[in-house]
Amino acid sequence: MPDDCVGAELRKYDNLRNYRYEEIDLFARDVIKKVRYVSSYNTTGLNGGDESGDSAPQPLAHSLDPKGIAKRYQALNVWVSPPRYWTFDWLVDRFGRVRSFGDLNAAWMGDRPASAAAEPSKSALRSYRYLPVARTAAKGFKKGSKVYLLDDPKGRTWIMTSYTDKIVTGLTIDKLETLGSLLTLPPGWKFRAAALDKELVLVAKSGSAATMLDDKENSYDLTGAGQSNFSP
Repeated sequence: MPDDCVGAELRKYDNLRNYRYEEIDLFARDVIKKVRYVSSYNTTGLNGGDESGDSAPQPLAHSLDPKGIAKRYQALNVWVSPPRYWTFDWLVDRFGRVRSFGDLNAAWMGDRPASAAAEPSKSALRSYRYLPVARTAAKGFKKGSKVYLLDDPKGRTWIMTSYTDKIVTGLTIDKLETLGSLLTLPPGWKFRAAALDKELVLVAKSGSAATMLDDKENSYDLTGAGQSNFSP
């Protein structure tokens, strides 16, 4: 497995709302610590995305071959996300070496224990389940931005950070406000949309964020103490 965190630089990307991207996760084993881990790569900022708002154009994304990628990079297995769209406005994170995956380029954006990662065949089982993830990124929603929220039975609020049309064909950012009617929510959960009256910034102060998927594979981050500057 390549060591692509060397030389990683902090970068900021603006105008990311409804920006299309893909993630590629390479699963491997640390031969010294004897544990599984994941190296994540993201297309944000690449493949002409700064101009088009689409860093994973379908002709390039279609060429991704998980088995071929695993063989090339000596990974145990590889998970390729469906095309996703950011729902926040800006992102600051460490970006490492850019690798080619078929015809699609993606940059290293972090390593994490495999126990805190989605197993490729079990994403459906993770709906509405707390998933701790090591994170250094800051994500921002500007004042006035429409946000999409889940309130759980414990009184916590989760904010959508990306959506996908993989399951809900034709889903667009303009349709997210009514997403609640399509979700199969567990007892005590509530979906709502709101317009922010001030900027919301997601920063995991302890270095550990909490993330979650709904049953349509849209992703959310936990807000509140230690996770964001306020809870909407």
